[in-house]
Amino acid sequence: MQNSGDNALINLIVKDLQPFQIVENSGFQEYSKALNADYQLPNRKKLALMVDEKYKFASESLKNELEDISYLALTTDIWTSDSNKSFISLTAHYIYQCKLKSVVLSTSEIQIHHTAENIALAIQEIMDNWQISSKVVTIVTDNAAAMKKAVSECLTKRNHFCVAHTLNLAKETFDLAGNTSNCQLQQILAKCRAIVSHFKHSTKASYALLKMQEQLNVNTLKLKQDVRTRWNKVKISLSATLPQLDSSPPNLDSNEWTIIEEVVALLRPFENVTVILSGEKYPSLSSVIPLVFGLRNAIENKTPVTELGKNLKRSLSAVIEKRLAVYETNRTASKATFLDPRFKKKGFSLESNANNAQMWVINELSNIMTTDQVLSSSSLNSPSVSIDSAVTALGKDDIWGVVDKKITESSAPPTSYTSAAMMVKQYIELPYLDRKCDPLQFWNDKKCLFPWLSKIAQKYLCIPASSVPSERLFSKAGILCNDRRNRLAPKKVDQILFLNSMP
Repeated sequence: MQNSGDNALINLIVKDLQPFQIVENSGFQEYSKALNADYQLPNRKKLALMVDEKYKFASESLKNELEDISYLALTTDIWTSDSNKSFISLTAHYIYQCKLKSVVLSTSEIQIHHTAENIALAIQEIMDNWQISSKVVTIVTDNAAAMKKAVSECLTKRNHFCVAHTLNLAKETFDLAGNTSNCQLQQILAKCRAIVSHFKHSTKASYALLKMQEQLNVNTLKLKQDVRTRWNKVKISLSATLPQLDSSPPNLDSNEWTIIEEVVALLRPFENVTVILSGEKYPSLSSVIPLVFGLRNAIENKTPVTELGKNLKRSLSAVIEKRLAVYETNRTASKATFLDPRFKKKGFSLESNANNAQMWVINELSNIMTTDQVLSSSSLNSPSVSIDSAVTALGKDDIWGVVDKKITESSAPPTSYTSAAMMVKQYIELPYLDRKCDPLQFWNDKKCLFPWLSKIAQKYLCIPASSVPSERLFSKAGILCNDRRNRLAPKKVDQILFLNSMP
């Protein structure tokens, strides 16, 4: 049994990503002794065994939890460490006890060439280890050809592309704006970088800017490369400081400042949407369609005055129509939006697309209801069968049989499709949920009223809009696999990142 000291030490390894060798550092040993003179620090080998034990317990607990769920979504990506080792990650996203959960299933070393077939084998092995293959609704990946082929063709799983990657393509729209506009912007950015570099390498200039900000009674901010929101905030103090410096780089002229402000205003909505869709603690796929709808409107409402700004606006609008508008006709995203009680049919820009989403949900609901009815039919007695049997038993002289049969046939239960349509209609007619409220709590409260529909909602609301969870994982993996710890075994990397993701 591990004591509180051992548990705290393990947390240093799995939560704070401290190296195992921390127990060998004299400073940490002295610190531990000062906190509790009676606590005996384990050696490095024993600490590794303690992590093994914690991993075994936590993984068994997660397997039991995954047995209780019907659907989950996965995100995956491949990353290469500083020691030139390749890892493939798989994160799972599912709804359990009314909460959206995200866990790292595996961070496995992949030593073979990254072909679609090899990637598929690695993913399948992880799914088999966790016994979840049949529960996977979709796998979210980037747009890499090998990854798409691995999921769609080799694994025959539904593949959903990362929306964040698609949004990042907006930065490439300067090329679409034309070479002249693109070159002009690059020249402006070069001037901005030169200014930042000057203040970064000149203590005198840095202090002069700080003093000017204090005199103007504005927030004291340091310049940072390509953080354009800061440029707007330091515009006045920067413009006042540069002329006072010796050998300072040229300042931006008024037209260039206007261009910077317009570029920031046009790109800010893309950044905001990316942040929202990269979250892990709330349903995100259901927000894609309404956010694209809002993004289109936000860009249309911008009124740039410079030619570069106007060209950029046209380019961004083209990107939205070409790369983002398609989500409104995507079945998976459409069902997720429709089943989010905050949006339903109002989250769509076109009523025809909302109607299609409704039809797709009705069809899936009908199929589920039909399957459940078939499975339970053996335990139910059909009134029509008993009456037909009675008619046959009474023979041709039965005076009521023919009437009873007609009445029974006319009052036959509705088809599963009709019942599904009625249930969906009832859901639509409920008041919309406030956008700041939790849609998962809504379906938990309504699961008795809509048992089948709530089950489908869990299927689609667990899907993340992006593969960012896997990418975030690799930033932690980078800390683990740095130059100081390049001998850390891949198995230990996997265990630590798994435990790090557990609540």
